[in-house]
Amino acid sequence: MDSQSRQNHYLAVEAGDCKKKSFMDKAKEHKKEIAIGAAVVLSVVAVVLVAKNKASLIAAFKPTHMGGVLSSSLDTRNNVVPIISEALPTSIPGNSPIGMTNVRGHIRNLPDGWRPSLDKVELAKELGISLNGSQTLVDAYSKVAA
Repeated sequence: MDSQSRQNHYLAVEAGDCKKKSFMDKAKEHKKEIAIGAAVVLSVVAVVLVAKNKASLIAAFKPTHMGGVLSSSLDTRNNVVPIISEALPTSIPGNSPIGMTNVRGHIRNLPDGWRPSLDKVELAKELGISLNGSQTLVDAYSKVAA
């Protein structure tokens, strides 16, 4: 600063013309510069992240390599399964130990957060069974057992 501007500055400070600006006032005054700076910083961060993770990004957007695997396995013929020429049975033979099993009605513990239906709670009361809040009554049913 030259001597004249220095004197003017000191005179302005002494006269009270120079006010302290708050952070928000300065931010409003320089919002364009702040936006440009933020955009530059974000761009640099994005470029660095892309450069460091280039291989995983390429792999994420590349289609699967099944075409190459299939063509190479067909060329070598090492992984070819022989064709089964005999007919497979469509029904289970009568001498197998498969049959129907009857399952009695029972109390089931429900997973956390599940509640029994009101119908099952009423049915349990009619039958004289006491259920806690995380239990339900399961009806009798039949199932195939092997």
